[in-house]
Amino acid sequence: MIKHLLLGLLVCIVVPVSAQQKDSWAHRTSRNIRQRLDSALFRKVDTTYIEVPKKAWRVILRPKINQIDTRVSSVLDDDLIAKLGESWGLDLTGLHFDWLMKLEQPMSTSVGVWVGYRGLGIGYSQSLTKHSGRYFSLSSTGSCYGVTLSVRSFETDDLSTRINLSYIDENYSERDDNYDSYAPIKVNTLFLDGYYVFNGKRYSQAAAYNQSVIQRRSAGSFLLGLSWYQSSIDLSNKLNGDIILASNHIGKIKVHQGNIGFGYGYNWVPARNWLMNVMVMPTVAFYNRVKVTKYASNYDFFVLDSDTEDYGTWNPEKRQWSNGKVERPLPIGEDMDKEDLSWQKDVDNWEIGSETKHTRWKVNINAHAGITYFGKDWFAGVYGQLHRFSYKHDNMNVKIWDWYVRGSVGLRF
Repeated sequence: MIKHLLLGLLVCIVVPVSAQQKDSWAHRTSRNIRQRLDSALFRKVDTTYIEVPKKAWRVILRPKINQIDTRVSSVLDDDLIAKLGESWGLDLTGLHFDWLMKLEQPMSTSVGVWVGYRGLGIGYSQSLTKHSGRYFSLSSTGSCYGVTLSVRSFETDDLSTRINLSYIDENYSERDDNYDSYAPIKVNTLFLDGYYVFNGKRYSQAAAYNQSVIQRRSAGSFLLGLSWYQSSIDLSNKLNGDIILASNHIGKIKVHQGNIGFGYGYNWVPARNWLMNVMVMPTVAFYNRVKVTKYASNYDFFVLDSDTEDYGTWNPEKRQWSNGKVERPLPIGEDMDKEDLSWQKDVDNWEIGSETKHTRWKVNINAHAGITYFGKDWFAGVYGQLHRFSYKHDNMNVKIWDWYVRGSVGLRF
């Protein structure tokens, strides 16, 4: 698969260079590569079910709406609860505190271009929405397999939170759907997704999503999936101390996850030149490595106090205030101006260690749906995709819902 992908990229470079020298070595080499790709990627198909177009190149315009919904839930550990009790002069034995933070990437509207030869292609899209990031993909598909590499990054300070607090027989719950963090939280993801089609002779996943071939008769197939997922969530900006503290001092999360799945896809051809596809594949994370980096701060973000004690200035080398203390209460009290953020110039944080754990298996979801119309040398369609990933570290759980709805208009040449 990797060899075919590299050969395809070589074609993209060689063909334009050699276009004016049809008898050159470069032209002969590119022609041989294309013939090899045609033979390797699309042999053994039943032509009564799958048509391989004579025009192998495609360029596709892809407007898209997408969002990554990241949910981080955490239960405050006993040590932090004891510390709170000491700060407040209370016995908090029996206190339970849990919270949910939802990182809401702005609904992203993007425009992208995809260019491909047969089952090989490269795509790039740029968001038209602030902070919604960029998306890059590289794909290779054949009669019995498909591989896609996608990379995405974004940052957001638009959060929603939910807090649940219980103490003996008392319960308290608070929800804030418009919580703005003091600094953006950064999210990066890399997803390498591969599948094997058991009935590749009559069913084509590629016909539905990159239109390298045309499905002429209805057919379905079981699929075996294998994927690799990496993500990082960075909340470590020193101004996000409240979020870090509520996350049990966790400021960075990195996950490496290997998934295997078994699913089913079906291509329905309701009329000539029309195609509708649905594919659902539950997956199990057989490898789940989570690394967290913990941070401490010179402010206690859980204590809002108008204390007049003179803390003096902060010494970053010694990591203490002039009065010898390491932490001071956040200087926002009921009688103070909550819009006064002058304290931020003194805030500091630093790493206090990292932990790496291999957690138990997790169940994830990979699902696609789409509808396509094929013209003579063009095609158009609408497609949707949903991925769900989840992982856990001690008292923290993370769930990521990655979805998009995409339009597509393409030409063959």
